[in-house]
Amino acid sequence: MGMHMHVWYACIHNGGFPRLKLSIYMDKVLSHLSVAAIRAAHLQGERVSWTPSMAYWHEKLPTTPMPEALKELISTNDEKVEVNVGKGGVKVNVGMPPRKVGTQKQAKGVGRCVAGINYAAITQMPRDISLCMLLLEKDLVGGTKVPLTFLHESIPNSHQKYFLPRAVADEIPFSSDKLSVALKELNIAPDSITALAMKETLQDCESPAMKGETKFCPTSLEAMIDFTTSKLGSNRLTVLATNFSKTSKSVRQEYTITGVKYESKEDKAVYYCHSSQYPYAVYLCHDLQGTRTARVWVKGEDGSTVEAAAICHTKTSSWNPDNMVFQVLNVKPGAASICHLARQGDVLWLTAD
Repeated sequence: MGMHMHVWYACIHNGGFPRLKLSIYMDKVLSHLSVAAIRAAHLQGERVSWTPSMAYWHEKLPTTPMPEALKELISTNDEKVEVNVGKGGVKVNVGMPPRKVGTQKQAKGVGRCVAGINYAAITQMPRDISLCMLLLEKDLVGGTKVPLTFLHESIPNSHQKYFLPRAVADEIPFSSDKLSVALKELNIAPDSITALAMKETLQDCESPAMKGETKFCPTSLEAMIDFTTSKLGSNRLTVLATNFSKTSKSVRQEYTITGVKYESKEDKAVYYCHSSQYPYAVYLCHDLQGTRTARVWVKGEDGSTVEAAAICHTKTSSWNPDNMVFQVLNVKPGAASICHLARQGDVLWLTAD
């Protein structure tokens, strides 16, 4: 395969070929484990279990703290993900059993929440509007009460997904015409709900970008870092995410806004990376135009607190008037600035002031 590996591992022989756990460190990744990266991690006050993805972050973004939502996608446990290297190439076991359609229950009440120029009819909305986490910007102030539901974004009844090191992710086909190959390498049944989710994600990634839009689907954290730093022209970035603990329950309740801190004005470049449904962490990233971003702190009726990332769209006059957000918020296109909180797992990238 032309991929040289420097190994910190427990080597198990399976059929004559070594099974290398995810604690392996590729030579190309080890070259980034510099003293500067380690120092940056300590300066940010982090306890770091070094992985290729973590090392790359601290090398390329030495002054940028990693959001908790991204840390949860980095596995430091050998048993979570396995990489098998043999004559047939790379085989990755991401811990998902090859279940068939019908053996997994679809998530109830989940539809599409689209706050943007793209069309989204009222019939496509989730039955529970609190999943969309919409509000007008004039209400994005302390004391406002709003019903919200913070969800752990994943394929129904699937495992916790993680980032793969880029050296591994790049070896797995990522295209619709190679989906059957990827399913085989990931040990996923072609007629499973997971396979269907992968197909839809690939279609989203391969669909043409809108006029004037820049779009990219990174399959590793390293690729996402390279894309955003290249497009923003800096490695001094602010990275925003909704930090809803994976140990917390997804409960619909009324939250009170306790604090708001704006991070960007509408003329500032922002890239929004959406967490996609895939067996390992994959994102769909695109630029946002005419938006303001903010950190928002909310407190639920049960006393739980969440730090969320908010995106406010200031120019909505060109949006389709049938877009569901106008019906939910009872406003007309261009009449008000519309905000939504980022889902758990989504990430906003912008330059640090």
